Formats: sequence, structure tokens, C-alpha cells
Amino acid sequence: MNCGVQIEQIAPLVEQACDRCGAPVGPHLDTSEGCSYCKTERFLFKRAIALGKYQGPLREIILNLKQNHGAHLGGDLGSLLFQRNRETFEKLASSLIIPVPLHWTSRLHRTHNPASIIAEALSGRLQAKYSGNILAKRKRTPAQTSLTPSNRRKNLRDAFAIRRRKRVAGQTILLVDDVMTTGSTANAATRVLLDAGAAEINVAVIARAPGL
Repeated sequence: MNCGVQIEQIAPLVEQACDRCGAPVGPHLDTSEGCSYCKTERFLFKRAIALGKYQGPLREIILNLKQNHGAHLGGDLGSLLFQRNRETFEKLASSLIIPVPLHWTSRLHRTHNPASIIAEALSGRLQAKYSGNILAKRKRTPAQTSLTPSNRRKNLRDAFAIRRRKRVAGQTILLVDDVMTTGSTANAATRVLLDAGAAEINVAVIARAPGL
């Protein structure tokens, strides 16, 4: 894959997405207060932005990205995410870009964190500072896909910690991950960033997979 590939070949355009959680929704809906996927959720991040739906070619590329041989895909995906949402990203005026971290045990058998590669690509495009060592995952958690929404929230309780609180204070942060399903992971990370004094958190992901 390269940046010359048409975005629509990889991630067909979502005609309308929820302003709050990034999920694809029907036309002409006011989603400023959320949509059917998130209106009952107490999200602490302001909004979420996605390249496309977690399906088809985009899903296959993300699954490859997670493998050790697929690290090179992250930069291109980050660039495509920026291209499709450039105006929105620029309006957010993010001052710091942070990836959702992996637990250290996950790094024993994985050469890279997909979220870090995507975040670095966005940092270059947005000319905003990147930091991969501010947010840490201190608790190993079971795979979220096997859990109910309520158990996903419990699973992530106290899972994240801040290493450098002073670098977070007053910042408008773009939190980056590869996929967002229920938003529980992003919300748990957002909580600790806000507790450390961040001014605002927005979320950027390659794919949105509501309802899984």
C-alpha cells in the first residue's frame, strides 16, 4: 500500500459519522449529543474521528498492521486518515499527539505498537508534538472483543497511568489508536489524561467498529 492508493479503494467514504463517537450513522441526523451507539455512554473525550468502517479491505489491512511484518502499513494509514479528515484535524488544533499504549508483556512478542506508528504519521502531518512515553498501560487486560460493554469498562479500570504529568497539563491532546469498538479503551485513557490536567482530548482511529 502507498499514499497514491485511492482512499475509496481501502475505506469507502462514510456519508455521515457521529460527531461524538465517529460511528457511521444515517443521513441528516444531529449527532452533536451522540448517536444510537454512544448516547448512553459517558465519554470524556470530545469527539472521535475515523478513516472508515472496520470491514472489508480496511479490516484486512489493520489485521496485517498488527502483525510484525505489517509495521510499514501504519504510516500510510495515518496519512490516509489525515487526508480524509484534514479540515477537522486542523480545527482541533491539537498540541500533543499520544498513542494508546500496549502493556509491556504485549511488546515481548510484537515488534511495534500500531497506534504509535499511526500517531507519528499524524504528528508529522499536523506538525504537532508526538510523545509515546507519557501514557502507560500498567495492567494487562483480556481482549475487549470477548467482553460485554459493562465488563469492558471494568476490565479497563485503572489500566492506564501517566508518567509525565507536567507535559500533559493544559494540552489539547489527540489520542490515537488503530480501531475503536465501544470506546471503553479511549475513555479510560482519556480519564487519566484529564485527571493529569489536559485541557481537551479528541480521538483518532483508523477504523470504527460499532456494535461488535
